[in-house]
Amino acid sequence: MLRPTLFLAAALMATPLYAQASAPRVAVPGAECLIRVNATPTSWLIQGYDPFDGAVPQGTFSVTFVNEGTGECRFTPTFELDRSPFGLSKGTGKPIGYALLNLTDTQDVTPRAGRTQRNPTQRMITLGANASRTLMYKLVADPDDIRGSGTFTQDVKLEAQDESFRSFGGTRIVLGIDVLPSARIGLAGAYTMNGGYAVVDLGELQPGPAQVQLNLLVASTGSYDVNVTSTNSGRLRLGSSEWYVPYSLAIGGNSLNLLGARTISGASNDGPRRDALPIQFVIGNTADRRAGVYSDVISISVTAR
Repeated sequence: MLRPTLFLAAALMATPLYAQASAPRVAVPGAECLIRVNATPTSWLIQGYDPFDGAVPQGTFSVTFVNEGTGECRFTPTFELDRSPFGLSKGTGKPIGYALLNLTDTQDVTPRAGRTQRNPTQRMITLGANASRTLMYKLVADPDDIRGSGTFTQDVKLEAQDESFRSFGGTRIVLGIDVLPSARIGLAGAYTMNGGYAVVDLGELQPGPAQVQLNLLVASTGSYDVNVTSTNSGRLRLGSSEWYVPYSLAIGGNSLNLLGARTISGASNDGPRRDALPIQFVIGNTADRRAGVYSDVISISVTAR
């Protein structure tokens, strides 16, 4: 399981879009029908999505249609793309697919082919003069298409159109998702779990690299930093005594001085990463040490950039 922070008990064991103005209302000559479309807000943004928390990226929004004409209006709310390929994008990379659902009338109104596709069962809205109706919509992004952090958007038009696709009025809306920089870590290899700690058995302590196969697994939306602290400042301790064995640690080939908190940086890029970083323990001088179980507790955390 991947998570933001790991605790290792080491020892013998080492351990482990934005709002845009409404489009001008369009009056159809002789129809006495004029629809004002109020979308509040006009940026339908799925806020603060963490791709590693397992939640569905979705948001619910409302639109009110008001007949400001003098006659009855019959129309279908229609979403149209603004000359851009379908999908939420930040200008580079593969767009994020999404679905747009009319919750009030239980209809899929996603403009996959450039506009909302009509079907024979779709009901038109009828509004008398000065009447209004509010519809609820849900925007759902495809989590499998999310490849990095940032704000991904698509501009659309929402229009009240009759059966001949004539517009009685409309507004512009920005659909989008804000993906947070996020990262998780885990372990793979020779360790066991005990009391919430990953316990790494270093075997009989001898100077030099410990023969332990262990990898730090990192999943991130992009660049990241790994932070490491040692309870005993890079020393394996015999119980609560003053007997110590010094050691050093390397993660992904980066040696760490454990006298204080240390940070190593992963590769810098804007895309998602899944790395397996080898962890190596190097034991120092063991001469004239009392026999027993020596241990340390290491805390490893990851921060996405």
